[in-house]
Formats: sequence, structure tokens, C-alpha cells
Amino acid sequence: MIAELTGRLLRRSPAGVVVDVGGVGFSMLVPMSTFRELGEEGSDVHLFTYLHVRDDALDLFGFLTDAERSIFRELISVSGIGPKLALAVLSGLTPQLFREAVIEEDMGLLTSVSGIGKKTAQRIIIELKDRLS
Repeated sequence: MIAELTGRLLRRSPAGVVVDVGGVGFSMLVPMSTFRELGEEGSDVHLFTYLHVRDDALDLFGFLTDAERSIFRELISVSGIGPKLALAVLSGLTPQLFREAVIEEDMGLLTSVSGIGKKTAQRIIIELKDRLS
């Protein structure tokens, strides 16, 4: 598994980033929270990563902090939540705010994220509350 990458930021857009590590460009999807904190193209970056393996693709996800990656892993373990929806959650909520919303069963905050409805928010709370407490 690719756990972390340190290199030079070649390209950045809200759709993803490309990081050059020793002459190899790694394309990654990142939450908006990470995107906003990255430097300009050409700057040095360090990202925590998660490699998502599917039958037809390998998708690499990058995170500025290990806490973001940890929440991402927890989210994709919930039935019905895939990596893209997990990125949307991290784009709208900080890891700490997400934890608090789950522990306090704050449906309003969870459903404020695009793509999270009432049933999905309930499923997140049921499946993650004990693990995040």
C-alpha cells in the first residue's frame, strides 16, 4: 500500500492533484479541505494516502492530515458510502466536526453535506458512533 507521498506539486485543481515523486507523477483525488491548504504548483507537499482498489481501477486519495485519512477509512466502511461520498463529507466537515456530529447524533450537520440524506446520516451514526467515541 502507498501510505504517504512527499514530492513536488505538479498540477492542482478541485478535481485532483498530481504529485511528482522521483520522476513519477501520482494522480490523487483530494477533499476540498486538503486542496485549499496545498501550496502553489511547484511547491513541496506531503500527503497521507489511501489506495482504493476496484475490479476496474486503482484510485489514489490524498489527505493533508492523518486524521482526514482516518475519517475517510471509517466512512468508506459504512454500507452505501463510497470514496467519492466520503470525500464530499471531508470537503464539508473537518474531522473533529464530523466526530462531534456523529457522537452527538447531529443529523442536521450531517445532512448539510451534499449527497448525505437522512437515511445515510442515520446509518453513519449507527455504524460509527461507538468507534468514534
